[in-house]
Amino acid sequence: MIQPDENGLYHPENEGQIVELIQYARQRRVQVRVRGAAQSIPGAVFTDGFVSSAENVTPNINMELDRMRSLSFDEGALQVTVQAGCNLGTDPFDPAGTSTDENSLYGQLNRKGWAIPNVSDAIHQTVAGFISTGSCGGSMTHAFDTCIVAIRLVDGTGLATTYRRTGNTDDPFFALVASLGLLGVITEVTLQCVPAFNIIGEEAVTNVEECPYDFFGSGAPGRPSLQDYLTQTEYARMLWWPYKNLSRMISWKARTMQAADYTPQTGSPTDFKPKPYQPIFPKVFGSRLPAEAFAGIGYTLIASWPHWLYDLMGNNPLEPEIEQLGDALFPYIYPKLADMYFPCNSPAHPPQEFWDNWLGSLPMDRVEFSNNLMPLKYTEMWVPISMARETVGLMQHFYEAGGYAATSFYTLEILGAPKSQFWLSPAYQCDVVRFNIMWFARGASDPAPYFEQLWELFYKNDINFRPHWGKYLPEANGNTGAGYLRGQYPQWDTFMQLRKQMDPDNLFLTTYWKQHLGLQ
Repeated sequence: MIQPDENGLYHPENEGQIVELIQYARQRRVQVRVRGAAQSIPGAVFTDGFVSSAENVTPNINMELDRMRSLSFDEGALQVTVQAGCNLGTDPFDPAGTSTDENSLYGQLNRKGWAIPNVSDAIHQTVAGFISTGSCGGSMTHAFDTCIVAIRLVDGTGLATTYRRTGNTDDPFFALVASLGLLGVITEVTLQCVPAFNIIGEEAVTNVEECPYDFFGSGAPGRPSLQDYLTQTEYARMLWWPYKNLSRMISWKARTMQAADYTPQTGSPTDFKPKPYQPIFPKVFGSRLPAEAFAGIGYTLIASWPHWLYDLMGNNPLEPEIEQLGDALFPYIYPKLADMYFPCNSPAHPPQEFWDNWLGSLPMDRVEFSNNLMPLKYTEMWVPISMARETVGLMQHFYEAGGYAATSFYTLEILGAPKSQFWLSPAYQCDVVRFNIMWFARGASDPAPYFEQLWELFYKNDINFRPHWGKYLPEANGNTGAGYLRGQYPQWDTFMQLRKQMDPDNLFLTTYWKQHLGLQ
């Protein structure tokens, strides 16, 4: 049997070695989990007690499928079958150091002239990791999970099975997306592709009252409501700063280019002249050093004010008074800091227009994803899109009443997603608007008390939500914990029965998932 590396990770090279590891774990009754890009919080990814280091002595098995990245193409069907360890794009923090653009799924598809119509803003995740949490890109028009034709998986008995999409939504196939790694180890996925395409779009930076949609209202001539805007815009993402003296919105949108969109400036489809989307930070710093590093510095200075100033000052006996002064001045300082990086549009700072290949600019957020750069923590709540107006109004009232204790010092992301037929998808049978709450961590500080305010706000005001499985989940025994989640998913009990059948020895069921799914 293969042995772990210096970080305690096993690296199987084929399905047979995965079967062997599962049989070994079953004999010794130890846990099994698979690391993708480790974007989810550690408890959701690894086995109990796992520490990535040479001193890791846990008997449990944690795999990384970095040696299972191969692709095969079905030219006639325009389908690709990809091994589970293949990253969508490049993961610059892959511990194996083997993730590249050349071996990524999207890179290889693009070079072949193929594409996936739903692309997330960050694309470092592995294929299996991405679908295991029910993740998707910012589009109400396209869904990643509708591209999934088949999934091959080794279950907790060591049985390898290929599950194919059928018209029967009660088929076990529909349990495999957002399965949380609880049904087995995914080894390969078959995806339906489309011909590569170009996009054209715009990013506007405005005050909330001046954004291209009626954010808090029901819509007006020329300004659709938030629900209509998300529904009618092919690709859309918003960043909302809901602060006193800084009620700002960044509105990013794009659509597939049509014949009328090609001009002498863009070039023709056969002689295309891309003008890629430019993230905020590279434009500001203008350095040859990696834009990601500068973005990390910029976000840190903005989002961790005024603590970095206190750190520079050291143990100053006047610090409490200085902190009070800083808190009082911050509502006036913060807009000035924000203007350095994302000033509102004006003749001097017009909205950014871009046109590009699908892979060049749909993943517009290749900077922010990693805690190696910025210590961000997330919770993401998916709400029926019919409640979009009610929800943002409730949040605005909460922020106004609570001040900076309610807003923290960062932004929140707003996206849409179309309904899904996969049982534990947060978009199961419902078009949704997604609120990705970001919290800037300092040291070992716990974001849960801050997130708890929002979970309770939604709960007490009857805003039914389903959290993103890979981000911070509500306290298991709280109002919005396991009991609440069970009530949000009509196929919950069916999934749990299938989980027990496919993993009778609970190899994949860690303490974290026992708690959050109410399976203690």
